[in-house]
Amino acid sequence: MVYDLLFQARFFKLGTERIGKEKVMKAKRVFTATLSLIMAAFPLTAFGATVTSGNQLQDPVPLTSVVQETVTVDPNNPLGTALAGGYYSVDLALENGSNRTAYQYVPKTVGYRQPEVAIAVPSGAEAGQFILDSGWKAVADENGICLVLMTAENGAWKADESAYTDAVVEFMDGRKYLQTQDSAFYMAGYGDGANTVMSAALDKSELFAGFAAFGVDNFDVRLLEAAKSAPSNAKGVMKSEVAVPMWIGAESVTQPVNQLVEFWKQANSCGNEVSSNQYASMIYQPVGYLAKTNQITYQDCSKVMVTLGLDQTQKPEFTSNLYNNFLKRTRRQDSGDINALRAFGTNAERGIERKTMKSNGTLREFYVYVPTAVKNGSMKNVPVVFAFHGGGGSGEEFAARSGWDKVAEERNFIVVFPTGCRSDSKFKASTTWKVDDLPFFSEMRAYMLRNYSIDASRIYVSGQSMGCFMSSTIALTHPEWIAACAATSARVMPSETANVNTSLVMPYMWSVGEKDKYFVEGGKDYGKVPACIGEWRVRYDISADESNTYTYQNGNFHGYDFKNTQGITLVREQWVKDKIHAMLPDEVYTLYDFMSSYSRGSDGTSYYMNMPITGTSDH
Repeated sequence: MVYDLLFQARFFKLGTERIGKEKVMKAKRVFTATLSLIMAAFPLTAFGATVTSGNQLQDPVPLTSVVQETVTVDPNNPLGTALAGGYYSVDLALENGSNRTAYQYVPKTVGYRQPEVAIAVPSGAEAGQFILDSGWKAVADENGICLVLMTAENGAWKADESAYTDAVVEFMDGRKYLQTQDSAFYMAGYGDGANTVMSAALDKSELFAGFAAFGVDNFDVRLLEAAKSAPSNAKGVMKSEVAVPMWIGAESVTQPVNQLVEFWKQANSCGNEVSSNQYASMIYQPVGYLAKTNQITYQDCSKVMVTLGLDQTQKPEFTSNLYNNFLKRTRRQDSGDINALRAFGTNAERGIERKTMKSNGTLREFYVYVPTAVKNGSMKNVPVVFAFHGGGGSGEEFAARSGWDKVAEERNFIVVFPTGCRSDSKFKASTTWKVDDLPFFSEMRAYMLRNYSIDASRIYVSGQSMGCFMSSTIALTHPEWIAACAATSARVMPSETANVNTSLVMPYMWSVGEKDKYFVEGGKDYGKVPACIGEWRVRYDISADESNTYTYQNGNFHGYDFKNTQGITLVREQWVKDKIHAMLPDEVYTLYDFMSSYSRGSDGTSYYMNMPITGTSDH
């Protein structure tokens, strides 16, 4: 099209000169061939055009100019974003009263709830050109992730850029226009931007899952001492004690570099044993015996990498390795005062398959994990758990962080991770669960029974936060579909639920965290736990000791069991010490242990360990 316009302009200048049709076409062919040679040497941008091909980037447009109040939701891509395939400028208001600009690149391949990398480009570098030359755009396109680009003001990075990096972090964490994955935020800095990123790492390591800083030869080591006395979000833990994967790059081992390496080795519980590879001169790994916490929820997975010589650090091959083999291999998942670092593998790498189906005219997705013993046929007729994510989440990210697949592999059951529906037509897609999703669950359930070796008497539901609402709604309204429910982080009152079916026994477990924002003093559900459990007890005519004495304790898990006249637990409340608004991988074991004891016969009868449940006046 550009060629045609240029050709037409060229011949318009001929004025009234008359040229035959054949001569015109011949001239056009010659002109096009000549122009092709010119375009090979000079990109289209030289002519003022904007393109988004693999080695081109359009000029940035203001992000707010693209945002609309609402969008028309595509039923074949309901969680898509209108920002896909764009490069945007972002105006940031800093706490010190000034304003700065950052840039956001959103690839055409962007998925829902995907990682985001903040990059401090060297002073003097144009941000868009830098991500082209360094390979970051290619990495973003390949992985479907977003980039936020930070640039120096007035041609140089200042010694203190905390106001700017604070604003960038606030923009990322706010997710105002795009639902990114906050457990997978990373930051990288280059040239004189490396010191800015290293300073941010000392202050904000709790918020990120990995850092890389290439050019810290002259870093101000006084900031290391400041971090040793600065408190983190966890009581008694200094910022210098917060683990986070760190890749350090410098021309040589200067005194600051040596101090940085030792600082991050200590923060990450790394030993002195060192290895290397083609990208890193020194690699330090966490030492297993230095682990301070349980290795199910909290994993020692934060290594320290050191590259000496910066020539290759801005090359595409190096960048690909940096992201694909270092940064994205760790996530900081919701868990406690300091969210837990956990090793990350993509769902494809872990054998989790994405499935889709049309439900009520909209394309819906769910992810399925089948344990090895079921895949190879040694185990058949196994249970299935449907695990529902929280509000704004997805089946993909819940599969990555919940730990259900690990338990499924060990206990030999199938687990399904559905993705919720779009909550509304606002510009930013955000998922929720609604009563309208009951048909979707019914269709998924039928699909799984048709296509997998599943024991229909052992179908279970679980979920976290909004997923607790969904799983509890299924348990309350359609007990015939499942055998038991165990969910976390939300208060679901039977008396506030429509169409409750009490004709069948429904074993129910509810787990809540000591530090869950909704249940601590000032939270909307503070003090309401007894009332919720009380309604379930009334349903089964279960009297109980009203004291605070728990039935059992296992580490941080405290259980309160309420039993019928047979001595069978029908209602369990679990209180988890230190847990925030989250579902923990070690908590998942307790949820499955509860549910797996129950089954439902074809006539609706509930069984506990193959014993019919009769000692209740369920009504």
